[in-house]
Amino acid sequence: GTLLELFGPCNVQAGLMAFGAIWVAAAAGISAEWNFILIRFFIGGAGATFVTNQFWCSLMFAPNIVGTANATAAGWGNLGGGVTQVFMVLVLFEPFKSAGMEADLAWRVAMLVPACLFVLTAVLIKLLCWDTPTKKRFSPADTGKTQGASMWDYVEVIKDPRVVVMIFQYSACFGTE
Repeated sequence: GTLLELFGPCNVQAGLMAFGAIWVAAAAGISAEWNFILIRFFIGGAGATFVTNQFWCSLMFAPNIVGTANATAAGWGNLGGGVTQVFMVLVLFEPFKSAGMEADLAWRVAMLVPACLFVLTAVLIKLLCWDTPTKKRFSPADTGKTQGASMWDYVEVIKDPRVVVMIFQYSACFGTE
């Protein structure tokens, strides 16, 4: 949230995609359990694009439809995660294997394709997207805030037990994915 207020959704989303690209590409070099765990941990950081997406949708859509926009974007995001499981095997891994690559090399080369797509997406976001419908760059004042979030704002939010329950529910849901 703080990064979104400081840098705007386009910059944060592009940064997360570029960060994710590094670790998706690095996954092609996995050779031991420890680097699998480390790389998967950092790839999980790219999951923060969900938060950026929800914030960005909230800026881009009118209040009477923003809930539908957020739900649709979230649903397509989850669908994309499932489709990726099929895509990686049927569209990348199997054809690379059929072309004569050993299975160990085929899956590693297949990992480079989404890494390149991450980079392409990051570049396109930076070049083509605006933070709000009327402004290229976001300012917290666009939402009526006079100052950014402080650490005490986060502490205040955590005092609500419903928020804590939602945090655990969210971590169980997306952490399991």
